[in-house]
Amino acid sequence: MRKVRLLFFSVGIFFSLGSFAQSVTPAILNTTGGTYIFTYYRVEWSFGESMAINTMTDGNSNVFVTNGILQPNTHNPATINNTGTWDRDEIRILPNPTQNVIEIDFFSKQKGKIIMNLYDESGRYVGTKQFDYFGNGSIQRWDLSQYPSGMYLLNIHLQPTGTSVAKKGAFKVVKIR
Repeated sequence: MRKVRLLFFSVGIFFSLGSFAQSVTPAILNTTGGTYIFTYYRVEWSFGESMAINTMTDGNSNVFVTNGILQPNTHNPATINNTGTWDRDEIRILPNPTQNVIEIDFFSKQKGKIIMNLYDESGRYVGTKQFDYFGNGSIQRWDLSQYPSGMYLLNIHLQPTGTSVAKKGAFKVVKIR
């Protein structure tokens, strides 16, 4: 009788410890993967990604497929900066100098409408782009291939919403060829 109790006790502990093996909080687990960099484009992939974004199943619930996506740096926006200027970890512009397209990466935690104005080196207005920013990272592209080579000034302004802080800043962009 003692052996049967010991057996049930051991099995019960085994199953109770195993029931805590999975976490409810979001997590990422990569078994393998890599990165490929071509000019200023960066492609990342992983196998064994456990961050659930969408789960699909067949009609009989025999097969479950969970997909996810890696977004470098946008999962962890910059530190909170409540000053009126952009901090160096809130905006990244690349490639600079460029031959045609620049990529403007936003990492700020502030929210609002972002207005980007482009000026040539004589101060003449060239163009504008604007979008709503929700404080969780964004990548914007601007095609400069139609403009002549030279130095440009990209003025970026955030009109805040809610408790966010207004931000302004100017960035030098060099167009070559």
